[in-house]
Amino acid sequence: MNDPLSPLTAPPPRYLLESDSSDEEGQGTYPGAAPGPSKPKIRINEGVKVDITGLEGEVEEVVIGLGQAGRYLSKSVQGEMIGGVKVGSSSVGVVYKVGKGRVILVEEGDLNGNECWEVVKSLVGKVKAGKWTVVSSYVPSMYIPSPSERTGRLDNPPIRVLSTSTIEGTKGFDSPNYLTGVAGGLVSLASHPTSSIPIPTVLLLPLPLSALSFPQVQSSLKSISPDISSTFGQSSKRWTEDDDEPYSAPGMGRVRGLRKGVAEVSSMYM
Repeated sequence: MNDPLSPLTAPPPRYLLESDSSDEEGQGTYPGAAPGPSKPKIRINEGVKVDITGLEGEVEEVVIGLGQAGRYLSKSVQGEMIGGVKVGSSSVGVVYKVGKGRVILVEEGDLNGNECWEVVKSLVGKVKAGKWTVVSSYVPSMYIPSPSERTGRLDNPPIRVLSTSTIEGTKGFDSPNYLTGVAGGLVSLASHPTSSIPIPTVLLLPLPLSALSFPQVQSSLKSISPDISSTFGQSSKRWTEDDDEPYSAPGMGRVRGLRKGVAEVSSMYM
């Protein structure tokens, strides 16, 4: 008697007894049977090699700029390039000597999750600094404000900070918002009781960066890192709308190929 619960792609129960086939039940090709999913290929993870140069010895402080925020810093901070950051054979960052500190710029947008984590571990293992600052960015339209902020409209999105101390001219980066990528990894490792590094101060600049007040950034950075901020603004270069990355969410920046004088598209869909 046939089993009513038996799948249609499987042979009848007597198949294993009456057939010389080595196929097991549910395997092989049977008339009228739909092809099953292919078996996943086994991939061997050869590991990610991260090489960071220019970090020999101890320094007073380190500022790590990520993605657009890192490029924003590189336009304004004057320093000597003394090293770089490589993941495998790809160059993903540079190291500057600025005063008694170091500024490390990392293009984390080019990295996957595993590579970001390896960069984080490499930074923690190689950077010997008494003070850590991370400068990243956030999308104002995707930020969930605290109840006190919801009472008023923020026409000018603030610079936000994740820190144990209050920074003048900034607002807090509160839950349920959370950090990802290199910034999230550094804060997570530093928060562990056995961590060898202090918990970094995370400064988050609102996108698009072209709309950001330069004096506001200078003031916030001075409160966190006076030594490195002393060179901030000495360069004649300034971040413009042409430097903004194409947006991937409302409010993130200009659309790729947008002509000057044309209003920004406010929807993700065309």
